Amino acid sequence: MAGVASPEKATSVKKKGERKCAIKEESRQLSSIMAVMNNLRKQGTLCDVTLLVQGRHIPAHRVVLAAASHFFHLMFTTRMMESMSHEVELRNADPEIIELLIEFIYTARISVNSGNVQSLLDAANQYQIEPVKKMCVEFLKGQIDATNCLGISALADCMDCPELRAAAADFFQLHFTEVYKLEEFLHLNVQQLTYLLHQDKLTVRAEAQIYDAAVRWLKYDVCTRKQYMVEVLGCVRFPLVSKTFLSKTVQAEPLIQDNPECLKMVIGGMRYHLLSLEDREDLGENSRPRRKKHDYRIALFGGSQPQSCRYFNPKDSSWTDFRCPFEKRRDATAVFWDNVVYILGGSQLFPIKRMDCYNVLKDSWYSKLGPPTPRDSMAACAAQGKIYTSGGSEVALWHTHT
Repeated sequence: MAGVASPEKATSVKKKGERKCAIKEESRQLSSIMAVMNNLRKQGTLCDVTLLVQGRHIPAHRVVLAAASHFFHLMFTTRMMESMSHEVELRNADPEIIELLIEFIYTARISVNSGNVQSLLDAANQYQIEPVKKMCVEFLKGQIDATNCLGISALADCMDCPELRAAAADFFQLHFTEVYKLEEFLHLNVQQLTYLLHQDKLTVRAEAQIYDAAVRWLKYDVCTRKQYMVEVLGCVRFPLVSKTFLSKTVQAEPLIQDNPECLKMVIGGMRYHLLSLEDREDLGENSRPRRKKHDYRIALFGGSQPQSCRYFNPKDSSWTDFRCPFEKRRDATAVFWDNVVYILGGSQLFPIKRMDCYNVLKDSWYSKLGPPTPRDSMAACAAQGKIYTSGGSEVALWHTHT
C-alpha cells in the first residue's frame, strides 16, 4: 500500500531517533558535569594538584588532566616524582597559554588567533592535547600564503604536523614563481634550498625560473654561498632551458664563467638542443609540470536566491551550483586574487563584518576579518597582494515592525 512504511522500517527509524536522543542527552550530561568541575577548579575546591608556571599557581584536578592529556596521564599514573607531589612546575611554559589549555580541558572552548596560534600549537604538541593541536593546524592552513608558506612548513616539521606540512608544500609548489622572489626564500639554508628546487611538482612556466631562483639565492650572500654553486645549479635542468636563454643569459653570467663545473652543465644543456628528437627521448629528460590551461569561468556570489553561489563555464555554456556555508548577502562585493574569491560588505537583516573567502583550487571556504566599518555597495579591487575598497554606505541594523 503506497505511502505506508513497513513495520521493520518504522522500527529502524524509531531506534535511530532514540540513539540521537541518547547521544544528545549524554553530551548534555557530560557538559553539565564538566561545568561543575570547572567551577570547582576556579574555586580551588577538591583540587589535588597545582601547576606552577613562572610563579603563577594554576589549581586543577589530576584525573581531569590525565583524561585529556597523555603527557599528564603518564605524569600522574607512573612512579614519576610529580605523581606524588601536590605542586608540579612546568618549566619554559607560558602561563597565559597553559591557562588557555586548562580552560579548554574543562570546557572544550578555546580561541585560536594569529597572536597565540604558534604558542598554542607548541604547548598542545608538548602536552599532547590533540584537539587543540588539530584546531591550530586548521587555523594555520587557512593562513598559508606566499610570505609564510616556508616558515609554516618549518614549523610543521618541528611540531610533527604532517598535514600542515603537506598543505604548506602544496602551496609552495603551486606558487613557486611568487615565493622565490620573496625575502623568506633567500634565507633558506643550502639543504632546504636544494631539496625544494629538486622537486618535480614545482609549477613553472619555464625552467629558466628555477635557474633564476638558484642565482638569486646565490647572489644574496655570494661570498658565503659561492662554495655551493655546483650543488645549487645542479638543481637546474639545463636541457629544459631554452637555447636562447642559455646562450644570452646563462652563459654570460659571471658566476658561471668563473666556475668550470657549472660551465660544463650549461654546455651540456646547449648540446642537448643539438640532438635529434629521437635522441632526446632516449635520454629520458623529465620536464617539470607547466601551468595548465584553465577552463575560464564566470562566478556569481551573493544575492537573495536560494542558491547564492554558482559559476558559468563559457567552454560548454553550463551553470554549476556550489555550496556556500555562510548566510547570503545583499549588495556585497567580490574580488578575485591568487585563486581566492574574497566577499566583502553587504548585509542580510544585519551588517556583516567578516570577509568570507572561497579557495577555488581547494574548493574550501573560510573567513577573515572584514573592513572596520560594515558597508554595502562599495567598490573593491585587488592589486599586488592587497585589496583596496572605496565608497559604499554604512550598514545600519534593520528593524522589523509588527
